[in-house]
Amino acid sequence: MLHKFSEGKPYNVIALCLTRFKSYDQVRLIKELCKRCDKTGIKVIVFASVTDLYNGGINDIGEAQIFSSFEPERFDAVVVLSETFKNSEVLGKLISKSKRADVPVISIDREIEGCINIEFDYSNAFEQLVRHIVEYHHVSDVMMIAGNKDNSFSEERVECFKEVLEANGIAFDRKLVLHGDFWADPTRAALEKYINDGNHIPKAFVCANDIMAIECMRTLKEHGYRIPEDILVTGFDGIDLEQYYSPRLTTAEYRIEDLVDSIIDAVSDNIDGRRDMETRIVNYINRLGGSCGCKMTKAENVEERLYKEKFITDDREEFIQFMYNMIAQLSNYPELHYIFRMIPEHIGRIGYEELWMCFNNDFLDENMDVNIEFNRNNQSNAGYTSIMKVPLHLKGIEICKNGNGEYEQSDLIPDIEKVIEYTDSIIVVPIHLQGISVGYMAASFKPEKFFFAYYQTFLLDFRHILEVYVNRSTTERLYVTDVLTGIYNRHGFYRNIGEVMRRSQKTGNPFTVISMDMDGLKSINDTYGHAEGDYALKKIGELMRKATNKGEICARFGGDEFLIAFCGENASKRAEEIVNDIKGEIEYFNAFGNKPYYLNISIGIYTKIAEKTDTLDGYIRNADDLMYEDKKENKKKENKL
Repeated sequence: MLHKFSEGKPYNVIALCLTRFKSYDQVRLIKELCKRCDKTGIKVIVFASVTDLYNGGINDIGEAQIFSSFEPERFDAVVVLSETFKNSEVLGKLISKSKRADVPVISIDREIEGCINIEFDYSNAFEQLVRHIVEYHHVSDVMMIAGNKDNSFSEERVECFKEVLEANGIAFDRKLVLHGDFWADPTRAALEKYINDGNHIPKAFVCANDIMAIECMRTLKEHGYRIPEDILVTGFDGIDLEQYYSPRLTTAEYRIEDLVDSIIDAVSDNIDGRRDMETRIVNYINRLGGSCGCKMTKAENVEERLYKEKFITDDREEFIQFMYNMIAQLSNYPELHYIFRMIPEHIGRIGYEELWMCFNNDFLDENMDVNIEFNRNNQSNAGYTSIMKVPLHLKGIEICKNGNGEYEQSDLIPDIEKVIEYTDSIIVVPIHLQGISVGYMAASFKPEKFFFAYYQTFLLDFRHILEVYVNRSTTERLYVTDVLTGIYNRHGFYRNIGEVMRRSQKTGNPFTVISMDMDGLKSINDTYGHAEGDYALKKIGELMRKATNKGEICARFGGDEFLIAFCGENASKRAEEIVNDIKGEIEYFNAFGNKPYYLNISIGIYTKIAEKTDTLDGYIRNADDLMYEDKKENKKKENKL
């Protein structure tokens, strides 16, 4: 049974799960929560996806796997930004898994049965905004710009609008409601159509969010209307962009500090076996601005904003150029471990403290390169393997020596409990190839120093590099691999054997070539069909792979011809071991393989210290000659039988 990360420790550890981690609201929450938790003895591990999982395509399938990467029972609580999940199935699985582990789940912005819910008081705040227009400003000629039709948040605000109108003796009609779908372009389109159709223009527009309110004001101004002299406008949400528009919006917003306080209170009230399921309410606060004429607050210093934005944009463009250079440079590297080695040169600006690249055990081989057996077409996307490999671990831009370790996936990263001792915040994001999970990336960070946008940019660009590398490796593998047996073909043999022969010349260790020929293949094909002939050849290849487990090169040279080659101090003894292993396996197959035919091979072994005048073809020819002699002897034995 897994123990909690906090067991016996003076702190608690929570998981924070959300989508679209780079977006403004999510970054604001992560930063504030991590800062406040640092002061209250709570460690935060963030599990985040790039997308909101709405489309459900192959990319979203890979993104969603990050929420299956952790074991809830290791945490004191799981906090979920439920409204950011646009795939209810993924959200449901995440919450159900946490409940089964008897871990308190705190759901933010969506009421979910069995969770400690933190909700925003949207309706009361929106009602007060409508009342402000109708009752304080005495405007009865008012319309609303709502979000998407049938959207629950939008319909809740439409209902508030309706109730306030009717309470003040104003008849409500659905024609008083335009739909801007919570975005700028649909808002402009709806309002332009309304105006161009010659409809009556009201004295006020109440909008369901700030984006629509700002676009409403822009559109009205372009048609010659003054805000607020001719038309009053209100928004809702208190977005950052609103500060820089004139006139400032009358809107409503929540304090991020209030939300974080509610989260920390909910965590504190539901750990160590305690349960307080009471719903927490975060209030929206109405903020009067110039768009209704109440408080003609000036827009924030636009020149200062432009300067900051120019600085940020220039820095971002420079970082993106760094990423382009990284893609161009690393995409052409011949081996994956070279790519890992060069990554630190390009990512210092992200602002992480430590970074781990963690991969499925079946994705990387012992040399930390893509496993030759990996084939995305045959992957079921079962998530992450129980054992993970870390080919790259960075502290700043320094590569740690313990980078190439293996560890239990339930630990998330190697030595997690030691890391948590000195780290307060970690963010974990998925690495996948067209939806097939191959691993994840984790980074510890200080909220004030970490650039979430850069982290995402690097993640996406690294995925691209990995995709190119895997595609190239797959193509090269097809070129050098015998499709039937999975061992090298003639091209692969010649591509790799030169270095082995040179090693013999340099070290003085003998160089060995074993030539093998399968006997009776034509008879199997003619009698039992080519499928059985293929099976027999595959079996030979399988037995060769099994016997050559010390770096030897084996290949199907063509038809029923096979070669094994290697260099070593005790080459003759090793050759004997290999041949005996293969012959022993063949005997076992013939006895218990349940086939109507026998496997038989003829073998020739040629061993000699390679000299500069020697040629590989000469070694192969000598081994072949010995193999044909063995074949003649086998024929004689067969004829006697």
